[in-house]
Amino acid sequence: MTETKSNDSETITTTQQQSGAKNDSSKGPESIYTVPLLKLIKEAQQQHGLRHGDYQRYRTYCSSRLHRLRKVLHFPQGDRKGFKKREVTLDNLKDEKFVYLPLIQAERAWSYAMQLKQESNTEPRKKFHLVARLRKAVSHTIHLEYICQSPLCDARTKLEAQAYSAWMQGTLFFELQEWKQASEKLVLSQTIYEKLASALNEDEQILYKQRVEELNPNLRYCAYNIGDSSAQQDLLNMRSKGGKSELDALIAQTREKQAASLLEVTWRGRTVPVRLEKIRVFLLAYQGLDASLGKANDCDAKLSAYETILLDCKEAIQSLKEDLAAVAKTKVDLQSSQLGSQQYLLSYLTFLRATLTIDRNLVMVDVFQKNFAAYQSGESKKVAKPQEGVKLYEAMVQLSGELQQLQGMENDKKFQNDLELLTKVFKAFRCYYMALTCQGNRQWAEALALYQRAETYINQSEGKKLGDSEFTKYSRVGQDLAHLRSLVNSGKCAAHAQNILGVEDINAAMSGLSVRSKKSLCLRLDEFVEDVSLTSATPNVIKLPPTMAPVPCKPLFFDLALNHISFPSLAENMENKKSTGAGITGFVKVRLSRPQTPTPKMGDVEKKKKKKKKEEETAPAEAAPAAAPAAAPAASSTKSGSTGGSKKQAARSGSNVFSMFSQKQVAEFKEGFQLMDRDKDGILGKNDLRATYDELGRIASEKELDEMLKDAPGPINFTALLMMFAERQSGGADEDEVVIAAFKSFDDGTGHIDGENLRHALMTWGEKFTTKEVDDAYAEMTIDNNNRIDCNALIQMLTSSPAEETEGEAA
Repeated sequence: MTETKSNDSETITTTQQQSGAKNDSSKGPESIYTVPLLKLIKEAQQQHGLRHGDYQRYRTYCSSRLHRLRKVLHFPQGDRKGFKKREVTLDNLKDEKFVYLPLIQAERAWSYAMQLKQESNTEPRKKFHLVARLRKAVSHTIHLEYICQSPLCDARTKLEAQAYSAWMQGTLFFELQEWKQASEKLVLSQTIYEKLASALNEDEQILYKQRVEELNPNLRYCAYNIGDSSAQQDLLNMRSKGGKSELDALIAQTREKQAASLLEVTWRGRTVPVRLEKIRVFLLAYQGLDASLGKANDCDAKLSAYETILLDCKEAIQSLKEDLAAVAKTKVDLQSSQLGSQQYLLSYLTFLRATLTIDRNLVMVDVFQKNFAAYQSGESKKVAKPQEGVKLYEAMVQLSGELQQLQGMENDKKFQNDLELLTKVFKAFRCYYMALTCQGNRQWAEALALYQRAETYINQSEGKKLGDSEFTKYSRVGQDLAHLRSLVNSGKCAAHAQNILGVEDINAAMSGLSVRSKKSLCLRLDEFVEDVSLTSATPNVIKLPPTMAPVPCKPLFFDLALNHISFPSLAENMENKKSTGAGITGFVKVRLSRPQTPTPKMGDVEKKKKKKKKEEETAPAEAAPAAAPAAAPAASSTKSGSTGGSKKQAARSGSNVFSMFSQKQVAEFKEGFQLMDRDKDGILGKNDLRATYDELGRIASEKELDEMLKDAPGPINFTALLMMFAERQSGGADEDEVVIAAFKSFDDGTGHIDGENLRHALMTWGEKFTTKEVDDAYAEMTIDNNNRIDCNALIQMLTSSPAEETEGEAA
């Protein structure tokens, strides 16, 4: 068995040397045949059985294909009398189909060997037949490599034949377990296929990359069986070396031919194939566009050249779209992560169409600007309207937007930034010509706004440069922004003046202008006229004295800020007692005094106590106890003051209640009662209280209204209201609790009250104290060096013992 393996390697080496000698000795004409061997055999294998691993079916196809080729080429092996073998040589290589004959023969032998390999799992004797068929396939591939070395074949065909032969030899050595020789041949084949993949376009690269991946498992298995680390390193060096210099030369020839025949196009670092003939025709015409434009003598000739190339571009795009639609119906695109090659080619053609259209429009803009300037100066009678400029620049703005949405260019920041800058430049010119159009239609305000928008675009784009090589040819457009700025400034001033005067011919309108109006200047500020009377001794500026205007005699005041003020909660300082509800009597006082905050009763009670204290000190001798009216005593209310819980008697009075108040006080109570009695039935009810709250701008709940009505033992008429006031003044109500709760609300948590806050409250809310009254009250309080008042001492002073309070009331 070992002798057989060595003989096989010697045979292969000898055959290669003979083929090389014949190739060196033969010299023929220039290369004309291009045979993509790997592509041909892969398509045949997928269509005839190998997609499902049916090697017998593929072998049958190869036999039929050989028979048809020999019949077409008139190259039979023998005649009716007998078989006569005929091989393809360099002399009878008159058609590229002759190259197919050894290729199909090698494929037929290889497929038979693979079929035997599947069957050898159960029948080991078929292993010998397998090796024999592989030797036959190797002999055919060596003959194929010899034929392809002919000058009639191009560099690509030579490379493919060499790679295919090396792969077949490596497969044979792999089956013979000649691991080192198998590795050498497989590495050579893999290297050639890698270099071919780098030289071809995207669509053709896929097959060669797949073949490279297919060879990796066999190479790893060979390296494992070799075991020698030095041998493995030799394989790696061979791989990195990449073959001989002849291989590099053949790769260079392949690339040159691809580029020369326009089989592919490179745009922004990516190369894609060109399949359709119309696209190749357009690309060739596009390459010669600069020469055509250089020969053009005037703008009309340039426009004609652009129209012709745009028509070819339109046809190329249409044909590519139809081809993509046909392909989409037959197969599914698996390249979801990257844009397909033909889709990328479509993006390139779309880019060329848009840029060519912009170039044509710029030529038309030059023609329009010359005609428009001649028409404005009166040198030409041909009408040139600014609407033409608007249309041209509007088209260029739309084309720039289409380029920004181009497939495959979404993440190209340099491309997108240049397009955004170019769009702003086109928008600046468009706004300028739109402003001229509005000015011609006497739309002064719209023209002024468009001038301002054009100036904004100029500020955003002036001074910036186009960095992408695709758009550097439009740098001239950006250089015209300085001239455009001067035009915009002059147009803006003219539009502003015309907007004020409302006339087109300013000089004619000002010459016949005269002032005959008797209106004063303050009534005609929107009229611009030169009034000579304004510089005289009696200018008509404003009427003196001004005209009298009626005003309400009793205006209503609303505190709009009250609804937006959040006051501190007193729940913590109330010791779970009733809140500072003074009942209906307190509400009447609120209605009479119209307070601005919810704490008026604290100020009233405090002031009353302070006045009582002051009267006790100033005139104690003159005080006399007031005789209580003859009436039954009312129910007493037990209170616990700071002095230790004294009892206060509430003196009730019946018909003599009016004797407890002065006439002025009774009149004030009467006025408050009448204001609150909305239905004029002489009794205050819930609806009356609700209406009064509404007038004050406050929403009262049902619970609050019910609590206020509970203060009275029965219906509240005017006499009952006075009796309730008398009870509160005589101490029968919860007056001390109100005082304690009021001052506790000012407590900062340490048992002290800030003096400035209390002074502000006394002088601002309720019945306002004067500065002198506050100073007198503060003289009686305990105040430390930090201007803080002792809260407990102040409450103890105000809620004094009954004897002291009675003396104060008598005074």
